[in-house]
Amino acid sequence: MSHEIMYDKNSVVIAVLLFLSMLLVNQLCYLLGRKFQATDENDQVKPQTAAIQAGIVGLLALLLGFTFNMSLQRYDARSNIVIEESGAISKAAMQASLISRANQQQALALLNDYVALRISLSEIDLSDEAARRELSKRVSALQLNLTTLAQAELEVSTQPAVANAFFQSLSNMIYLENKRNAMLRLHVPEPVLFLLFLVFITAGGMLGYTSGLHRKRPAFPTLLMSGMIVLVVFIVVDLDRPRRGLIQVNQDSLTDTQAQIVDYQTLLTRG
Repeated sequence: MSHEIMYDKNSVVIAVLLFLSMLLVNQLCYLLGRKFQATDENDQVKPQTAAIQAGIVGLLALLLGFTFNMSLQRYDARSNIVIEESGAISKAAMQASLISRANQQQALALLNDYVALRISLSEIDLSDEAARRELSKRVSALQLNLTTLAQAELEVSTQPAVANAFFQSLSNMIYLENKRNAMLRLHVPEPVLFLLFLVFITAGGMLGYTSGLHRKRPAFPTLLMSGMIVLVVFIVVDLDRPRRGLIQVNQDSLTDTQAQIVDYQTLLTRG
């Protein structure tokens, strides 16, 4: 994420700066429109300016819909992969409860530690590379320990089908962990966001210029429209920032999986 210009910037700050930039450009263009309002040619220019303004506003609406849909799809994908990973860990825990008694508790203890680390990773800012790297090393170590245990189970188990199912469930769990990490890095390309910002500011400028030509500026409607657009832009940026913005992917499925593993451990201890 280090090559991204805006990723480490607060989304609220981006929205406020965008809104203030729009107001500034709107005011400057309003003054410019008033300056040219007195010329006779503006009777012909005004309709053309209004048509250009409508085109820019239409382009802004198109870009808003496009970027909002793009960011929402990525958010949904990140939500779904958390559920998939939780299901894979639950399946591995279920399979672990069926392997030989010598390895059951160790496997479940490792899985419990594993899901705890996955929950901890979900709470760390994606831009905090040092902390993420440290926890990722611990996740990789647990994956290696679980794989080694599964291989040992395959060698000594009197039920090879059960041991193989446990091994396969671990493989799927590790695959989904890698897939989830990859999805965290998928977001709306910054050039698209910059284009959206540019069109938004340009639309604000055209609104101000047209108002200046008519020497009438509907201040409240202009502020209201600008505020609503900035709010949509804020949501787009926030949805696009896993582990940074206000809108976060729900991690309850991982917490439920952890509780399920503890239940398995308790039942096997009693048994």
